[in-house]
Amino acid sequence: MKAIMNTKKLFWVVLCAAMAFSVAQKASAKEVKIAFVDLRRALNETNEGKRAMKKLQKEKDKLQKKIDKKEESIMKMQDKLKEQQSILSQEALQKKAQEYYQAIQELQQSYAQFQQELAQKEMKATQDILVKMETIVAEMGKKDGYTMIYDRSVGAVVWAPAHLDLTDQLIQLYNEKYK
Repeated sequence: MKAIMNTKKLFWVVLCAAMAFSVAQKASAKEVKIAFVDLRRALNETNEGKRAMKKLQKEKDKLQKKIDKKEESIMKMQDKLKEQQSILSQEALQKKAQEYYQAIQELQQSYAQFQQELAQKEMKATQDILVKMETIVAEMGKKDGYTMIYDRSVGAVVWAPAHLDLTDQLIQLYNEKYK
């Protein structure tokens, strides 16, 4: 999984470098003006993004309580199984052990489902905000004459001077436009 993520990052870095080189060549007579934003940071720092993340955290806490209850129940099953180990017949012990392992499998499935639900809810909650942000970034780029504005959060920008970071401006414009 980590290798895939590194490959994706490398792909984006190479793609961005190629695009920058291509644009720079075509715009040789024109000044090339490049900046970047951190959309992930902007998402977490806009008022709407904060509300969405707070709502997601409540959902996460609610689902975590369900998982914790199931986990507690399994721990009780384990303790009971240990206590009854010498008392129960082999057949009854096997049945209890099978119930215990089945409960563990159900917990693992619940946890996986919990992770998937959260990822879907996060995507749904943030998708609209990101679309609005992209519109604002495009407006900023056109208004201020930028050739390109990169998204730092996807790993395309390894280093750049701080004055090229438009994230704070994006957050401010977003909060003003979408109160």
